[in-house]
Amino acid sequence: MSPSIRFCTVITVLLLVLAGCRTGPVEIPQDLTQAEIFQRGQEALDAGRYEVALQYYETFLQRFPDDFANIAEARYEIAFIHYKMGDWDSARELFLRLIDKYETEAAAAYPAWPRVLALRVLEVMDQGGWPPPRER
Repeated sequence: MSPSIRFCTVITVLLLVLAGCRTGPVEIPQDLTQAEIFQRGQEALDAGRYEVALQYYETFLQRFPDDFANIAEARYEIAFIHYKMGDWDSARELFLRLIDKYETEAAAAYPAWPRVLALRVLEVMDQGGWPPPRER
């Protein structure tokens, strides 16, 4: 086998292995409770499976739109995941939208901590943050 064919074969195998390691969308069972969705989202986040974690938290927002206390937490987690992924523009926008929700009539139903942490992460971002955002 020529070196160029061997090289192409190795690259192809590596690409297939990497593609197999990527975490694609998961099917989220319809019967999961709010707590189960959050738990699975947190487990995915802890494992560095950010796209899967986003999928769980976004599913929560869709399935439980009247669960105001947990909506604030889900919105915080979604913004924080974008921060962790280095997508600071989206994270900033999502944190600011979350903070704005605390200026509405529904704010009384929201726990205080998501707003407090959102403000803190924005402050860290304004100071250069950690980790620094990834180059695109």
